[in-house]
Amino acid sequence: MKILLLVPPAKRKEVNKYQLAFLNFTAPPLGLGYIAAVLEKNGFSKVRILDCSALEYSFESYRKYLKRFAPDFVGIQTLTPNLYNALQAAHIAKEEKVPIVALGGYHPTAMPDECLELANGDVDLVFRGESEYSVLEFIKHFETGHDWTRIRGISYLNKDNLAKHNHPAPFIQDLDTLPLPARHLLPMEKYRIFGSSFPATSVITSRGCPFSCDFCSVSAFYGAKWRPRSPEKITEEIRYLREMMDLKATAFVDDLFFISKRRVKRLVHGLSKIKDIYWGATTRADRGELGLLTLMRKAGCRLVFVGVESGNQAILNQIRKRTLVSQIEQYFDNTKKAHMDTLASLSFGFPGETRQTIKATVNWVINRLDPELALFTLATPYPGTEFYRNMLNEGKIKEHDYSKYNLFYPITENTGMSREEMKTMTKWAYKRFYLRPKKILQNTLRELRYSMESYGFSQFLYNGSVFAKGIVNMKILTSM
Repeated sequence: MKILLLVPPAKRKEVNKYQLAFLNFTAPPLGLGYIAAVLEKNGFSKVRILDCSALEYSFESYRKYLKRFAPDFVGIQTLTPNLYNALQAAHIAKEEKVPIVALGGYHPTAMPDECLELANGDVDLVFRGESEYSVLEFIKHFETGHDWTRIRGISYLNKDNLAKHNHPAPFIQDLDTLPLPARHLLPMEKYRIFGSSFPATSVITSRGCPFSCDFCSVSAFYGAKWRPRSPEKITEEIRYLREMMDLKATAFVDDLFFISKRRVKRLVHGLSKIKDIYWGATTRADRGELGLLTLMRKAGCRLVFVGVESGNQAILNQIRKRTLVSQIEQYFDNTKKAHMDTLASLSFGFPGETRQTIKATVNWVINRLDPELALFTLATPYPGTEFYRNMLNEGKIKEHDYSKYNLFYPITENTGMSREEMKTMTKWAYKRFYLRPKKILQNTLRELRYSMESYGFSQFLYNGSVFAKGIVNMKILTSM
């Protein structure tokens, strides 16, 4: 069988929170990479991944690709903001006579009925949750002509045009049994890391989350049990990326990097033996002792992405973040002592938010936390989360166009501010944080220093232009 795994094209240039301003972060679709790796490991050699977003493919370019490759199966990565793009890609695939078209990802997992209904016959089935082995099982059944309708983890329309949802597929308990993602099928030169123009990749070190933040879809997709990869397997992957793919920069993107101090120490010990690597990690603010951060910095960690969310304790309690303002402050104090750069991620518009709480939070970020970078977004109720269910039940969701669920458009109206005021306050936050002479100088020197340390004079010059573009992009955002 010819198998195509797809990141669909976009109808227009879309704002991504990781590509905003100075972040310049585009990550490979590792979910598709894992599925492709499992298929290849089981003897399927005609597997391709087409990342239309990274390659900047239009729908017409995608159609031409379908004509050339003529796949038997197209599996489309579907998130909430790109649902309509995924449905259009499915429609084109059916026009090009692809026998089986499927959706998978966060949105189909949360809203399988909706996806099947909106597809209007263009989608044969939906994969829910972790799909590496569900896809493999389906491909085996379909290729041999066996009945696939009982496979766990799928949804489809039966003969009566009614949605049938099979039992969930079991979670993969030992993630070390998975092969490394099939990055050889991806345009790796197109991906970038936090605030850098260097070719890079993301890495997943665990799945699942025992915390219960009501706005997060991770536990809804991966479950509440934390399932870590071993430090040895992670180190093996980083060594492969450095020595075989010549990638120096890596981002560990799962939120619970710090949950086990012992595991981080073992991982850092392994990474310290790999020369010339630079990495970052996403973390919670209730972990991160000074000694641990110092070890990480010595092993090549340059930046930690911290889910702060708010500087207001009542709001943190409301969203069940389970962190204290004092813990957040201590965390940022420790990063400074460890000479670690930080990116503080915040979100405005949860219940209880006001103009005063936003201003207080932004001023607290600037005057108390003082991170190198900050990301200000609008609280977005993604389907599958408790935040979504609560807002829907209370009638506070005012925007149902999923293409606007990009963290920069106000979806709900549940505060004392109008949605337009929420946009205005977010723009103000970016201006307040980034357009300070001190911050512009600080980030310019940091970016150029990293360039010289890592790649030499040519990258020094290139990164200078990238940083200048970052300022322009940020100004564009704040003038929207």
